[in-house]
Amino acid sequence: MLTLAASGCGSYVSDVLHPVFSQLTTRLRPLLQKALGSRMVSGFVLVAVLTVASKAVSFLKDAAVARQFGISDELDAFMFSFGLLTFVAALIGGGLPEAFLPQFAEVTHQKDALRARRLAVQSSLVHGLSLLAVGLVIYLLAPSIVAWTTRGFSPEKQELSSRLLRDLLPFMLSFGLSYQLGTWLRADKQFLAATAAPMLVPLAILGWLVAGRTQPDVQLLVSGTVAGALLHLLVLILVLWRKEALSAGFVVGCLSRAEPELKKVVQNSLPFLFAGGIFSSAVVVDQTMASWLEAGSVTVLSYTDKVCGIILAVTAGPSCDVLFPYFADKVARRDWLGVRQQLFTSAVMILSVALPAALLLCALAPWVIWLLFERGSFTPEDTARVAAVLRFAALQIPFYIIGSLASRVVVAMQATRFIMLLSTVGLVGNALLNWVLMRPLGTAGIALSTVIVQMISALMACLYVLKQIRDRLATSKAKVSPRTQKTAAKKTSRRQKQRRR
Repeated sequence: MLTLAASGCGSYVSDVLHPVFSQLTTRLRPLLQKALGSRMVSGFVLVAVLTVASKAVSFLKDAAVARQFGISDELDAFMFSFGLLTFVAALIGGGLPEAFLPQFAEVTHQKDALRARRLAVQSSLVHGLSLLAVGLVIYLLAPSIVAWTTRGFSPEKQELSSRLLRDLLPFMLSFGLSYQLGTWLRADKQFLAATAAPMLVPLAILGWLVAGRTQPDVQLLVSGTVAGALLHLLVLILVLWRKEALSAGFVVGCLSRAEPELKKVVQNSLPFLFAGGIFSSAVVVDQTMASWLEAGSVTVLSYTDKVCGIILAVTAGPSCDVLFPYFADKVARRDWLGVRQQLFTSAVMILSVALPAALLLCALAPWVIWLLFERGSFTPEDTARVAAVLRFAALQIPFYIIGSLASRVVVAMQATRFIMLLSTVGLVGNALLNWVLMRPLGTAGIALSTVIVQMISALMACLYVLKQIRDRLATSKAKVSPRTQKTAAKKTSRRQKQRRR
């Protein structure tokens, strides 16, 4: 009887739900087909998949490095030098390339593609020269930089770090210039090469480690890193050369006549550089203040950042990379309604994936940490400690995504003062809230502080964007002549009459 009742109940539920699911499928199928056919959505999917692949390759590289070198002074010196130069390249990459893309879109839509191409070449040359200047300073001051930043290193270890810092400078130059060339490719909606090429760096390191596996030496890491960065840069140059139909004569000609917009790019790059430095400092502030707490707090915070970073890497990162050039195009065309609609639509689509993931991460935090880290010296007590902090940290994910999307619109509008204000408020607010919340909550207080700061930053960015769009729409309406308004009203009235008929 129970079997019959169960089958009857299942049959009833199936009869009731089947029409509902059928109707939902019928309605959603056209939307899904339209989304998959969209160049923007396909670009997001491509970037997300390649980002996951890049993370996987980097993980394999890290595992191979750990297997061959373990925890040694040589690897410590290399990781310091590599991390410092990566930070410098990323910091400079957050300046001029960020200022370049909106100007590139504006020149493309308001002037012509040839002048936009000339602006791109000149911006790349300026970016390369700035990297050379910074590289020269680092080369000359390498011993002083190492001595000041690595006071816990032995003299031999500091000497090795200085040598590696100089040996890795070609990596910094190549990797830094790839930011500019990658931005140029994204501005032309060429996402494949810009996202896939960075994988060449860990792949080259893996290749060098395999070739020299019998005699592990830190120079293998240096050679593989430099070779990978050069290959990365070469691929981007070749793709741009073919896609943009560049020639040696055109590049040389760009040296003789500067585009007027180049001055704006350089001027706007300084506030973006400043804002990028402040934004990067937030992580340092969190780790520094975590070091004031009980032992292991910095490591706990690091683990939670890595777990949250997995979700952000496949949501916020790809969405910002793909949507930024589209936002810049609409701003250049003064399509303010399009900017607002695209911001709302993209935020809803991405949050529909990220918000459930964040809630699941909060609910399943102990299981996630157990699955990823609990082995060897990582005990169940460590799992419970990290999971407690992760439950707070995961709440930042939706606010981070909304704030990142709105910030892309702010950058597209070239609102440099607001970007600096937003970054400063974020840094100061983060430090103050850390100080207040870490006393009662410990490391979880630092994570909660990050959530609150992300929420405030997202709210500020969204309100600013919506106000700017509203003001610019009002300005554009005020510029329309009464005669044009009268003609538009007549056309609207005529259309309404035709519809009634």
